[in-house]
Amino acid sequence: MIFANGFAMDLGRLSGRVIDGETSSPLPGVTVYLPELNRGTVTDGEGHFEIEDIPAKTLTLQLSFMGYETKILKVDTKEVKSFDFSLVPSATTIDEVVVSGAHILSREKSPVVISKVDRAEILRNPSPSLMSTLARTPGVSEVSMGPGISKPVIRGMSFSRVLTVYQGGRFENQQWGADHGLGLSETGIESVELVKGPASLIYGSGAMAGVVNLIEERDADRGTVSGDVNLRGYSNSLGGRLDAGVRGASQNGFVWSIRAAEENHADYLAGSGKTVGNTRFNTRNVKAGVGWGGKWGDTRVRYTYLKQNLGILEEDEREELVTFRNDRAMQLPFQDVTDHFLSSETNLYIGQDRLKLTFGYHLNYREEIEDGFDEVDLGLRQQNFMYDAKYYKGLGKDLELIVGVQGFYLQNENYEHAEEILIPDATKDDRSLYALLNYAREKWVLQGGARYDYRRVMADARDEKFLDYGFELPGSPNNRIIERDFGGMTASGGATFMPDERWRFRANLASGFRAPDLAELFSNGPHPGTSRFELGNSTFEREQNVQADLGIRYKLSELSMGAEFFYNHVDNFIFFTPTDVRQGDLTVWEFEQDNARLYGGEFYLDYHPTALKGLSIQNNYSMVIGQRRSSGEYLPYIPAFRWQQELTYNSSLSAGHFSRPFASLRGNWVMNQNRAAPLEENTPGYYLLGLSLGSQVNAFGQTFDLYVNGTNLLNLHYLDHMSLYRPFGIPQMGKNVSVHLRFKF
Repeated sequence: MIFANGFAMDLGRLSGRVIDGETSSPLPGVTVYLPELNRGTVTDGEGHFEIEDIPAKTLTLQLSFMGYETKILKVDTKEVKSFDFSLVPSATTIDEVVVSGAHILSREKSPVVISKVDRAEILRNPSPSLMSTLARTPGVSEVSMGPGISKPVIRGMSFSRVLTVYQGGRFENQQWGADHGLGLSETGIESVELVKGPASLIYGSGAMAGVVNLIEERDADRGTVSGDVNLRGYSNSLGGRLDAGVRGASQNGFVWSIRAAEENHADYLAGSGKTVGNTRFNTRNVKAGVGWGGKWGDTRVRYTYLKQNLGILEEDEREELVTFRNDRAMQLPFQDVTDHFLSSETNLYIGQDRLKLTFGYHLNYREEIEDGFDEVDLGLRQQNFMYDAKYYKGLGKDLELIVGVQGFYLQNENYEHAEEILIPDATKDDRSLYALLNYAREKWVLQGGARYDYRRVMADARDEKFLDYGFELPGSPNNRIIERDFGGMTASGGATFMPDERWRFRANLASGFRAPDLAELFSNGPHPGTSRFELGNSTFEREQNVQADLGIRYKLSELSMGAEFFYNHVDNFIFFTPTDVRQGDLTVWEFEQDNARLYGGEFYLDYHPTALKGLSIQNNYSMVIGQRRSSGEYLPYIPAFRWQQELTYNSSLSAGHFSRPFASLRGNWVMNQNRAAPLEENTPGYYLLGLSLGSQVNAFGQTFDLYVNGTNLLNLHYLDHMSLYRPFGIPQMGKNVSVHLRFKF
């Protein structure tokens, strides 16, 4: 093979033993993970582990085990010796490896604020929407239209300001729409990393608020085949989820995986016990992947199919949309969304350097069906191709340079026979070049870089379908074409200083940008999913922001506390407002542009009493304020201040059929939102109570995991300020209990 000859390097091995740092006894079942290779293993009954046939170079190693503090360090696999490691008992861990900053490093040492939600947390606190689970993260919330449609909000910024990364590539599926959700599920996801702050340096336009990076599940251990089956039920929406997958790896480096899931929900019940009609939805998801690794590097090719049918509640037909309790058949109106995503990730090792190549092709069909099952009111076909090439160049023991090129080409077309047209046919062509420098010592991490981006957008309304419909581009150009170019520089720099194990200081200054999306520039028509007529403005300039972050953390053996402050200075901020104009029976909403500022922070206080091993008490407080700089008026759809509490107990004991049980009591106090934008109403606060229980169960000769989770246990009837149904007085979901069974084989 060409790569084998051109990029070959020696193979190394990693072996060692993990012990308890207090008792020196061996620790079986510790996860030993190499994130650069997406490979790992677990320690045996004597605490031993061994990973063979890996590149002979310096790699990042993460050791993690429930009830112990995670350890992250660099190891040189060229050394022919066995490593000995010790882990210190701890109720929770504050550190993990993260990859979303391009440079793999400890989350605590990252100058950029990154939160991580792992698979265990998703299973312990499941929601009908993956985004609802992620929204429990401090500083993160969601804009929603019922449980099936939700999208991320990071520190008050949402819509196409938050970039989604899936299988290493940019995932864009009409995120401009208020009624267009995240579009991805938990199927086959190992963890989710949330970058809180401008990440345009690495990811480009759309990452000016942050990034939601979905990390794929790990490869199987060499020479093994493993799988699992997951069954979940929800009491409120009578929902059910079936998820099954199997993965394998040969001794010579060939890996494969396949997973499928189906989920189905009826209409949900509010806290009053009344049914909220047409909030039903269902999804089907299939994923498959193959790969191969050797001394030259590794490569993965993956395919994802996702089908979603999502009910849409119309404000003036609430009563008519309520049917019998267990009705799951789709009724008008609803969305029919189909995604096909093909991607590849390849790492090529060149001595101590690495070249990473990522390619992706995404095909998205979005249909909004309102008047008849055989008619498509709004129909859009989007296809896009992305590439990202990064070269990691070692400049010494502590210094690494990353240079890269990225490109993204998107083509969006209206269906030929769609009944309504909101945006024209359009293309979007992005090209960029960037460089990032990382310096890491024991106490210091310094990071900085710069990036240049160019985007060309072309809207085309010449086709006969636009003429027949009467669609006009903003400004009504004679040639029925509008072309816009957007370009410019962004830069960021940050530092983390850890003088000892107790203190951690972090500061970061980053600029980000976002070119206006297609709807903001060119929309001129009814939007069936939102029941409004939308108007864009083709003269908008690109949004540009500068955000300053400052963080501090102090840790003792039993107590840790910290704060993360931010100030976000945004030029040309684009937002949506209703007008007094009517177009038929629809209110006209138009986009406006003004300078803005957003500021606030997240605050943490965690207590882990050593006298009660396994017990932890966690508190976090999140706040954000968004205003126009010109008038001081508040921005729309800014989340209320929030205080979350959690009391958790994890046990390593076994009793009868149960082993390693856990219990978690959660409280979520959402404050009054009295900082409403013009034409937006204030929203009263509320308090939600939740409970999670679980254990490993040994019964009937089988071992399986059991998770029971309850949300809104007080069955509160409340309105969420971030819900797109809130202006219509439509409440959120009432009490909901889910049961999840996970069988491994």
